[in-house]
Amino acid sequence: MDSPPAVDGGADAQCVAFLSNVFWGTVASTVLLGVSLCQGYFYFSHNDDRLALKLYVTALLLLDISSSIVWSIGLRKSLLKSSVYAYIAPYAAAESVGTLAIAFLTQIFFAHRVYIFGSNRPVIPTIIVIFALVGFVAGLNRVTFGLTSAMDMIETRTFKILNVFEIGFAAMSDIVATVAMCFLLVEFAMDTRRAASLLRHMIMYTVNRGLVVTLIQVLLLALYLRDSLGLSWIPFHMVIGKLYVNTFLAMLNSRRRLKAKSSFPNHSGITAISSTIVVSARVNSAGNMTAALDRMPSTAQQQEF
Repeated sequence: MDSPPAVDGGADAQCVAFLSNVFWGTVASTVLLGVSLCQGYFYFSHNDDRLALKLYVTALLLLDISSSIVWSIGLRKSLLKSSVYAYIAPYAAAESVGTLAIAFLTQIFFAHRVYIFGSNRPVIPTIIVIFALVGFVAGLNRVTFGLTSAMDMIETRTFKILNVFEIGFAAMSDIVATVAMCFLLVEFAMDTRRAASLLRHMIMYTVNRGLVVTLIQVLLLALYLRDSLGLSWIPFHMVIGKLYVNTFLAMLNSRRRLKAKSSFPNHSGITAISSTIVVSARVNSAGNMTAALDRMPSTAQQQEF
């Protein structure tokens, strides 16, 4: 009778750590996916936006859903095989590409909002786009490198450099967008006191969104650099894309609350656009605010993209 093959204790422990962290990451990401679906339903049920914005939201939701499905299929297949990483690697790569696409599209959207809200001044939006593009390209290279290497490649210098560039530049893009939008909102608050209450809520939403995604990115990078083979960073990697979608939809759906809280007696509409909220308001008694906000591309129906 043949004896059973010897088991590498180190490899077995690594497999257990991988599956343990993947389990918690799957739980968290599934919950966040459910939140995204609820927010998406609320968005399409209660908002009458332009087709371009609806298509954009649809694309983000499809990327979010497909990345979860691909990851689940890969995890199931890997559990039925002897080598977990060898079978899950292609599916993990596909999930990573979906997450990269979500982050990049959202950051480009933020850059566009800053450009419009900042009177078409291109410097800050260009910086946001450059940071987002560097992070996106580094992420694609990281995915390609991971497909052609074994599990221990996550400890290599090349993989660490690519991870630092991917996560670091994505975080800087989010930080710059958040800070830029806050400064622009403060400028408007100084122009008219009547908008102070509304602008405070806008700044709160903007800062909260920036803090959430940036904090997760920083934790992901710190845990990876501290102990890459410990794999405690995996749950954070699995939820980052869903947090982008969650915060984006949450801010889109907050427009009704912001409109209700606004103190303007006469307005034809308020548009608070996610991730860096952009408000389009017409105030007959506040000339400065009207003139400034009229530079934004609102339609006659006060819809947006």
